[in-house]
Order: sequence, then C-alpha cells, then structure tokens
Amino acid sequence: MGYTYEYPRPAVCVDCVVFGLPETDTSRPPASPDVLLIQRGRPPFAGMWALPGGFVDIDEPLEAAAARELEEETGIRGAALEVAGVYGAPGRDPRGRTISIVYRALVWKSAHSPQGGDDAAKAQWFSLSALPPMAFDHNQIVKEITENLRRDIRTRPFGRELLPDSFTISELRRVYEIMLGCPVSARKLQSFLLKVGVIEPAEQAHSAPVETPTLGRRRKLFRFCSAVYEELARSGFTPEAFAGM
Repeated sequence: MGYTYEYPRPAVCVDCVVFGLPETDTSRPPASPDVLLIQRGRPPFAGMWALPGGFVDIDEPLEAAAARELEEETGIRGAALEVAGVYGAPGRDPRGRTISIVYRALVWKSAHSPQGGDDAAKAQWFSLSALPPMAFDHNQIVKEITENLRRDIRTRPFGRELLPDSFTISELRRVYEIMLGCPVSARKLQSFLLKVGVIEPAEQAHSAPVETPTLGRRRKLFRFCSAVYEELARSGFTPEAFAGM
C-alpha cells in the first residue's frame, strides 16, 4: 500500500539549455553561440518562446526525462546533458508550484536541424544577444546558466563534448573563443593545459602524420587525458591560473 499525504506537493520538471556553436572558419573573429528555444503550442504562455522541457513522469529518471523532452520537442537526440541548476521560486508557473531541474548541453549547430514536435509549435536557434521574451522564468535561466558556464570554462576542463578524439590547438581555442566571446592565445592555452595535464600529444594514436590541405604542413594533434580531465572537472583550478589566456 502506497503512502498518501494531505499537504500539497510541488511538481517536478526538467528544462534544457542547449548551446549551438557555429563551425566557422578559424581565421575569422569568433561567432557567438545560439540557444535552442521552442514556441509553446499550449497554455500557459501559448505562442511564447521557452526552453525545451516538461514534466517528469512518476517512474522516470531525471536525465532520461530531459533527453525525452528535448527529443520530443526539437528532434535533437544524443546531446551530452549536464545538470546546470535548479529553479523553484513560488509563482514561476501559473499552473501551480513547480521545481525545474535544468540541464545544459553544447552541440555543433551544423549537426542538428531542430523541428518542433509534441506540444512545441516550432523549434529554433536564437542568438544569445537577441533573445525574445520567454515564458516562465526562462530568460533568467538562460542568463544565469550562460554566466555559470563561462565561469566554469575558466575553472574546469572544457571541450571534450565538442571535439573529436584527436584535435589541434586551433580547434580547441576556437571552442573557447566562441563560448567566452573573446580572443584566446593558442600558445598560452596549449602551455596551460599541458602544464595541468588536461591534454597530451596524440601522435602515438596516428600511424601517419596529418597535413593541412592547403599548406602541406603537419598539424600537431592533442587528445584529452581522461583521468586528469575528470579529476579537474570535480576539483577545478583557480580562475587566476586561467587568467593569462
């Protein structure tokens, strides 16, 4: 026999802040990331833009609920979701008290063409610098999750979810520049990440040198050191250590 309670209980939701990065020419100034929004097809706030998300089923793990809602409302699947915050201020939802577990993900825009589905009339990328008014407290959520992510990039390893197993420093620098919105020195970034052990040379993983298509020069490849990456993802490093980038 299950327990029953007389006092009111809040509902639990999940929302997804998905950042889409442009794969642009590394010789150009870094473009800004976009955020994926859906246009609500049902009340409350029908017709307004919002983050993909919804209610958690009674027997559903939280991350599974976030992945399900993201796929149902935008068609995007397989994104690496990470818990980024919890929002539960009274009055945030006119339907009643709701607490939302917010997940964030970073993807390449070219790999995903969002399509509205389920109760989402549309799904569309929006620039962080030109966000529309959003339902619930979603403008606040996007602002705070963006600020927190940029802080995390300066205090923890970053980029593994976006780059292949082997990559160049230019490719890694590009990811940093897009998300931070400012230039980053490839030389200093390489020196810092090698010093703390986050990356290591990847030549041993390749039987033949890799050459640039136009210049015919060898590109030095790196890979993330998984053990150090995961340890520093937990413990972090000081912003001052990263300040010279």
